[in-house]
Amino acid sequence: MTTFREFLRFKELSVKDKTSSPRMKEILHIMRQYHVAQGMTPQKAVAVLEALGPTYVKIGQLASSRSDILPKEYCEAFEKLHDNVSPMSFDMVVECIDKSYGHSYKEVFASIDPKPLGAASIAQVHKATLLDGTVVAVKVRRPGVVEQMAEDIAMMKGLLAFGDFATSAHKDVIKNLSGFVNELERTTENELNFTIELNNLVRFHKELETQPGVTCPEPYPKFSTESVLVEEYVTGIEISNVEALKRQGVDVGALSHRLIQSYVTQVLDNGFFHADPHSGNIIVRGKELVWIDLGMVGTLSGSERMLVSRMFRSVAFGNAYELMKAVLGLCSPEGTVDEDLLLEKMDRLLAKYSQADMANINIGEAFQEVIEVLRRQNLVMTPSVTMLARGFITLEGLLTEIAPKTSVIDVVSEHVVKQMFSPKYIGEKAVSLAYDSAEAVGSAARLPTQLSHVLAMLARGQVSVKGDVSVPDEVLATVHMAAGRMSLAIMAAGLFLGSAILCTTNMVPKILGVPLLGVLGFIGAFVLSVYVVWRTLRTRHRFMNGQKLN
Repeated sequence: MTTFREFLRFKELSVKDKTSSPRMKEILHIMRQYHVAQGMTPQKAVAVLEALGPTYVKIGQLASSRSDILPKEYCEAFEKLHDNVSPMSFDMVVECIDKSYGHSYKEVFASIDPKPLGAASIAQVHKATLLDGTVVAVKVRRPGVVEQMAEDIAMMKGLLAFGDFATSAHKDVIKNLSGFVNELERTTENELNFTIELNNLVRFHKELETQPGVTCPEPYPKFSTESVLVEEYVTGIEISNVEALKRQGVDVGALSHRLIQSYVTQVLDNGFFHADPHSGNIIVRGKELVWIDLGMVGTLSGSERMLVSRMFRSVAFGNAYELMKAVLGLCSPEGTVDEDLLLEKMDRLLAKYSQADMANINIGEAFQEVIEVLRRQNLVMTPSVTMLARGFITLEGLLTEIAPKTSVIDVVSEHVVKQMFSPKYIGEKAVSLAYDSAEAVGSAARLPTQLSHVLAMLARGQVSVKGDVSVPDEVLATVHMAAGRMSLAIMAAGLFLGSAILCTTNMVPKILGVPLLGVLGFIGAFVLSVYVVWRTLRTRHRFMNGQKLN
């Protein structure tokens, strides 16, 4: 079967040779109809996308999550776009299923409900029954949508290339839009292939097993293909229907807390999260939360997950420097970055939120403010992180509707603090500390050699120092004292690391199965550490009381 990428390549080549294609004429007609050349506003952009059809509506929906590329007012306008698509006829649905299976659908399904459960620009969903009587939901991809979206993306690339050639104005906008179209190409390829959504369901279902009272539809890989997805049919109450939930005796407050906890766990622990957590994608079955529609998910790499956790910790503890370092790790520079100004902006943001009541802080809004600061500093966040920001904004909007007293930031802070005391986090910090200590010991060991080289260069006249510096004897004594204690501290760290390594060997003699030399090393490191701490505290006491330091 021809893939989306192959269709896209074909369309790109054909567009170059056939600039008067019917689709291009249609697009240009709509552009003229809405007077696009005279300027663009968010409202006009929405109208143009709706006029261009369902493919461009989907593009607008995806663009709404890219506040790092598009201005905030455009993202807010694009959020209001909806798939107003007429459903396929049932005969066409059956034809698509038969073509995908290579045989009649009756060999898999006992029946399929002709009335669709929902119809969107890419696919529509029907209720069906397997031959064994299991009730399932069948998602069927629209015929021709792969070719249509490939052509539309190729057209967008052509228009951007023409705009880049025809005008020297708005170069930054064209560059950002080109980057977005490239990202859209990758996203569309994933969304059109239902095998990817099936794999998302399989992984999501497995990871939610550790969360009591939270699940997602069970997938049926045996009956799913690239253009047909079969999953468990879920019935229940949409989470936004608070009155119906209360009639069933559901504690909406506790349910909301479980919802946030589930989302934070997805993000910070699993690095695999639902990227579109609106009310229609969260069903309450009995007292169980069911996440549905895994067509749009976000994935954070191990390093991204650590940086996001670090970012949340820095917000929770008001550390502007840590926040800046975390967000810089999650960004790619697109120009000159003024780190001093960036640090100042981060400090102002933290000061603003530190004065607010924790329960009133909107984490999605805070995320958006951070992204806006980064955008002005020529920094672009990774698509996964901007998708995460949009997910939090959507989730907070839902919580404002169903449980306004529930605070996302409270749950996030609680989770982050708990994560700091988890064995996994402590282990990671121990490894990091051991590595830093080893680097410090190595640097200290190289210091005499480096100093010797500098003195030799001075003796040969290769280095000259000019100036008359007079340092009081008391200052020199203090420096010598500090250097001595620092050396003792480094020796203690070296003893600790060396003893730890010795304890993993079979060196004899041993005490209780542990090498004697390693035990003595630990004792020596402990004694040195206590001595350094005692001397430091004693010096501080003498200084505070105006006594002579020694």
